[in-house]
Amino acid sequence: MLNNIHLESKLSKTLKRMLTLHPRLIDFNLSRLKKLMQEFNEPENKLNNVIHIAGTNGKGSTASFLKDILETHNLSVNIYTSPHLINFNERIRIKGDLISDEMLIEILNEIEIKNNKKPITFFEITTAAALISFFRNPSDVNIIETGLGGRLDATNIIDNKRICLITKIGYDHTEFLGKTIQSIAYEKAGILRKDVPVIIAKQDNLKAYKTLQDLVSKIDSRIIDTVTLSDDFTLGLKGDHQYENASTAYTAASTIITKISESKTILGLSKTLWHGRIEEIKSGNIIKYRNNITILDGAHNIDGAIVIRKYFQTQSTPKWNLIIGMLNNRDIKQFVSKFKNYINVAYTIPIKNQKFSSHPNELALELNDLGLKSYPTLSLEHALNKTNKDTPLLITGSLYLAGEVLELNKTIIK
Repeated sequence: MLNNIHLESKLSKTLKRMLTLHPRLIDFNLSRLKKLMQEFNEPENKLNNVIHIAGTNGKGSTASFLKDILETHNLSVNIYTSPHLINFNERIRIKGDLISDEMLIEILNEIEIKNNKKPITFFEITTAAALISFFRNPSDVNIIETGLGGRLDATNIIDNKRICLITKIGYDHTEFLGKTIQSIAYEKAGILRKDVPVIIAKQDNLKAYKTLQDLVSKIDSRIIDTVTLSDDFTLGLKGDHQYENASTAYTAASTIITKISESKTILGLSKTLWHGRIEEIKSGNIIKYRNNITILDGAHNIDGAIVIRKYFQTQSTPKWNLIIGMLNNRDIKQFVSKFKNYINVAYTIPIKNQKFSSHPNELALELNDLGLKSYPTLSLEHALNKTNKDTPLLITGSLYLAGEVLELNKTIIK
């Protein structure tokens, strides 16, 4: 136990040190990471069956469904996703397990030495750690999720890809990706490569889909038609939209597995767990505050808000209470307006350890303008104490907040 605590402390110090290597958290430039990976003999292009995923919504759920389908067919899978919810190790999973503290510390130390104090962003370092660990621990399939965008995302240093996936595209991170849906689609499609097939999830925006089609044609790639799965079986994740993510994942899996089994696929999809996505909290520390259903969702953009509304439409309960915290680059009015008719009262909170968290007073004023009774509160625990135990509760607004909730709940993420 003491050894584990020592490793956690050592890893935390190492990660904090890495954050100081570049003054900007986001700085799109692939040359830094490419130079670093050359020091490791370019392991990123020596991985088996790389499936590269970009998109605005559904990346994590699609990756998780895909991993579970592949694993039920006895294939080993390495998977890189972001951000993490509680522990950094969640970002890098090696053949079914989170990367160990020992392995991660060892690789990060190697990266630090070879990088030799040159500027490099935190996400570039973590991407390097994932790709190096995957090369040293070979799996049948490697699933790589972009962090932000695609064309200039750190994961896009990979050229040797088996297949690309583009999930649903919407308006998010417009300060980096552009104000139009076409510019966002263009950036996401930057992961495409000549002669590498692509699966495009169902798109709500025709302009986004047309942009993707044009780019596929321009670079001489090809689109694999998505197989639509029936909604008459149970998924491990809640929400009707998850059938679209599951269909995208199934289509990708069927390009890897020659004879895909229906029964194994159904088993894989039924056991998929991806925390913070319309997740019902049925056990843990938060239960002591509640007598009724508690739903956690990390949504923070319009498409995520629409998913919440659609979920509410399937429920028998007409009114829910809301606990919400958001970063200051988000529009809470625009977000909550999509499902405000289902909200009884809202409690606004700061997001713990996030310097860009919006102030609860400002959030409450915005929601009051929407016509919602809203009360600023000091913290998540304070809000949980304030909200009526017997009324169903939604906690949403940020993946960082979802992580805070799961940490308070003492949820163990495997």
